[in-house]
Amino acid sequence: MRLKAAFWLDVTLLVAVCALQTVSFTGLVIHEWLGLALIAMVLAHLLLAWSWIATQSRRLFAVQTIRARVNYVLNLALFGCVTAAIFSGILISQQAIPSLTGKSPSPDMNWRWDVLHNQFSGALLILSALHLAINWDWVLAAVQAFFRPKEGTL
Repeated sequence: MRLKAAFWLDVTLLVAVCALQTVSFTGLVIHEWLGLALIAMVLAHLLLAWSWIATQSRRLFAVQTIRARVNYVLNLALFGCVTAAIFSGILISQQAIPSLTGKSPSPDMNWRWDVLHNQFSGALLILSALHLAINWDWVLAAVQAFFRPKEGTL
């Protein structure tokens, strides 16, 4: 059950990250609300992976493979990038945050934050692709576990 939850959460995260890359595709309102929903999805993803995070953090300075170290650093960079993209998105929000706070959006958006938001978002897409690539064996194993015929069925 946990594997299914993690798999479908990860699929949803991937689709959300891809959809968030083009505001003209989603529109500003959906873009901002989906970006806020990403917070809950990322937190759930981290909770589901917490045992891996704790284990790898304890082993950080122990002898381990290059792949394990690269994966750890990649995940850390991905977390930082997600955090920065969400934070900058909240700061430049024109729809979602003003409706949650009851304040009107700032007429003079800080364009520096907008530029940073776009840069973090682009880096987020690249890091997400690398994250998917380095964990492709897990993806394949999860897909095979879901679609493998059960014993005793034809």
